[in-house]
Amino acid sequence: MKSRGLKRLVVFVVFLVPVCWYLFLQLFGSNEFSLVRVSGYPSDCKSYNEITILSKNDSLSLVETNYMNRVIFGAEKRAASLVVEEQVFFDCINQSESDLVLVSSRGVYGGYSLSRAGVDQLLTELDILTIQESYGKGTNR
Repeated sequence: MKSRGLKRLVVFVVFLVPVCWYLFLQLFGSNEFSLVRVSGYPSDCKSYNEITILSKNDSLSLVETNYMNRVIFGAEKRAASLVVEEQVFFDCINQSESDLVLVSSRGVYGGYSLSRAGVDQLLTELDILTIQESYGKGTNR
């Protein structure tokens, strides 16, 4: 009899802890992401009115081509524009070392390398920026 009561108590506690944790997070947690603009557009650079991924027109190796294909697929899936720009534009927005740049009408959000980590970060930040723009919260930090 004692073990049956103990089993019930253990089962009760095991199920009670996640429920309490969920309720705690719902009451006191915050699940918001925000991107910080790296910079606005300098006055002599051309600007873009929608969320755009800019790419350099350098020749790519086979590995970089695979990463670029991920970027192309990600841009199509998220309804973002993909534009190939000259090095002069990257110099104009102070992102000369970057292979990819995420921009919108508000400014430049970041420069990324054409690598696994860079493409993953770009696509994640593209998701966040798309959600922010669609809900109208903006990213004016």
